Amino acid sequence: MKSVKVFAPATIGNIGPGFDVLGLAVDGLGDFVEAREIPGHKLVIEDIFNADHDISTNPDKNTAAIAANEILRMFNIRKGIGLIITKGLPSGSGLGGSASSAAAGAVAINELCNGGLSNDQLIQAAMKGEAYVSGGYFADNIAPSILGGATLTQSINPLKVLKLGSIDELIIILITPKIQILTKDSRDVLPKNISRSAFIENMANTASITAAFCNNDYSLLKDNLRDLAIEPYRSKFIPGFDKVKIAALDSGADGMAISGSGPTVFAITNSKKKAKIIEREMVHEFNNHGIECNMLITVPSKSGTRIIKAN
Repeated sequence: MKSVKVFAPATIGNIGPGFDVLGLAVDGLGDFVEAREIPGHKLVIEDIFNADHDISTNPDKNTAAIAANEILRMFNIRKGIGLIITKGLPSGSGLGGSASSAAAGAVAINELCNGGLSNDQLIQAAMKGEAYVSGGYFADNIAPSILGGATLTQSINPLKVLKLGSIDELIIILITPKIQILTKDSRDVLPKNISRSAFIENMANTASITAAFCNNDYSLLKDNLRDLAIEPYRSKFIPGFDKVKIAALDSGADGMAISGSGPTVFAITNSKKKAKIIEREMVHEFNNHGIECNMLITVPSKSGTRIIKAN
């Protein structure tokens, strides 16, 4: 094989209360990475398209390239490889943009080297890429982007990730206000301690969400996105958050939470008719606070990172 093009879907980290352990791949958004053999023995980034900010072309400072080089290290291979990255996700949006690029980079090089690595190895390589920008090793975006559906990270060291499944009824309303929040900044504001009551409720809600995806049961998901531990701190970065949440729930949503570190927020329903109303009211409330938005009504992506073209 001389070249391969890969797509990696966007993700919702945490799925509300499941901080650093739950994640969900979503349909309709993601990043592309094309990898091809070139003369020499180095990996280079040939081009980056559709980026909303300056993304480094230095392979040591680019999430896709770091993940790709980690795959080469696992294979103990030195070869010339050129990467072309096409961004479908904005930076600092809370939709796993760095994770998506890293996942695509890892899977592309694995395929270019005729495959053979396990999902865990692909996740580990991609985590190394994402860690460059996030400042730590987390799999709540990487794992669902690679595996698809919802995932549960049981352990980072050693890595233990479980694919939970999907929910056929689930409709997701994604609203991305046009502001940027970096993952590192959003982690710095988190408290070192939380109350016992917040811990108990978050644990119960996380368990319910896990069961919901394991059993394809929307009724176990609705009303359980409540996050008493992290949301009160991260929501301060999002202008109008409280009123947007009220607007979502008042217009029929069965829950609303921050996607990952934000600023994207997501609401859920199982009604296509309600979804359009919920989207309209959430955007209207952000607009009332002077914030423009991108919006998407979507569903879980049952497929994770996948090959688009191979030659």
